[in-house]
Amino acid sequence: MLRPLQPGDTLGICAPAGPVKAEKLQNAVTRLERKGFQVKLSPQVLAKRGFLSAEDDVRLSEIESQFADAEISVVMSARGGVGTSRLLPALDGELIVSSRKPFLAFSDVTAMQWALWANFGAVSFTGPLAVEFDGSLSEATEEFCFEMLAGSAPDNWIACFPGAVWDVVRSGAREVTAPLLPGNLTMITTLLGTPFMPNLRGCILAIEDIAEQAYRVDRLLFHLRNAGVLQHLAGLLVGDFGWESEDTESAASLRNSVLDATSGTSYPIVFGLPYGHGPERLTLPVGSPVRLSLLDSTVQLGFALSPFETAA
Repeated sequence: MLRPLQPGDTLGICAPAGPVKAEKLQNAVTRLERKGFQVKLSPQVLAKRGFLSAEDDVRLSEIESQFADAEISVVMSARGGVGTSRLLPALDGELIVSSRKPFLAFSDVTAMQWALWANFGAVSFTGPLAVEFDGSLSEATEEFCFEMLAGSAPDNWIACFPGAVWDVVRSGAREVTAPLLPGNLTMITTLLGTPFMPNLRGCILAIEDIAEQAYRVDRLLFHLRNAGVLQHLAGLLVGDFGWESEDTESAASLRNSVLDATSGTSYPIVFGLPYGHGPERLTLPVGSPVRLSLLDSTVQLGFALSPFETAA
């Protein structure tokens, strides 16, 4: 089981994907230190090699070094971007599992997080990227993130985001208990046909993306359907896709695409999950069993089984 984050612990920050802006990272480090944490940066966190933060072997070595470093309690991805998929075949999952450290990442790093759960049963967390702690996130997002990493999130995570607007497109079962697999839709689709794609039969899938055109989202959803992924889920949660609020046409297209891609199924489908590239964002476990309840027109979501160790 994972060791929960404690006040004053050291946060490790590495860059397994794209290059990091120095000023943005420094502002985030300053704010994290003001919250009482220590911060340890990987040596090449500010390196740049084209669209990557560094050579593949450097990025791989630095993330594994942070999991091996006894001083570090939580490993955080500095940013997303591109390039994480290049690291999957050589990733030392056993090291990551044995470290018992929470791993916080998002977006492109979905590929690594899903691979860790598929091949090693390692639960990680999808939520804010380290650079976003520069003030880009809402207070609720920051507070919930650290509650989740500390193993102290409330029973109903949704209550922490009272402004979320839910749309229960299809209720299906009123309560579902199943592993939660949240991630970026584009990155999820890239895992199909690889040994890093989990079996989603009986899982709750949660998806988000960043301003992809509606026709591309439709293509991704039908690629998942054609691969047999969407037919046997326990539930589907749809988060933020990065469109402007006035872009009602894309929002309507997304709804239609989801319903078309899931036709012939009966599991719950819920839109409005506060999860995406915006400032309002749940930190969600990747692979942990959760309980989704749709009762009396309300949506509740929380751990069915926590991945954190408890005090003796």
